[in-house]
Amino acid sequence: MEVRFADLGVCLEGAAGATLLEIAEAGGVPIEAACGGFAGCNTCRVLVLEGELSPCEAVEEPFLDRPGQRLACQALLVGPVTVRLDPGA
Repeated sequence: MEVRFADLGVCLEGAAGATLLEIAEAGGVPIEAACGGFAGCNTCRVLVLEGELSPCEAVEEPFLDRPGQRLACQALLVGPVTVRLDPGA
């Protein structure tokens, strides 16, 4: 399935059930994950522009500032999606 990083002009293919972070790392997209992908920070935030991901996990909620934001380490691919990087501090 297609994963488009709109702000970077990058389009990758990813398998259903893979996290956005896994797909990005495999495709060379520079997503920072200070916690190593364990939902312990907010550096891997993305904003979903189009498409759908797995439902938001409760562990993500403290790190999200607005609707459409997700942690790339927790968001599972369920179909084609377009996102942009939206890292926290």
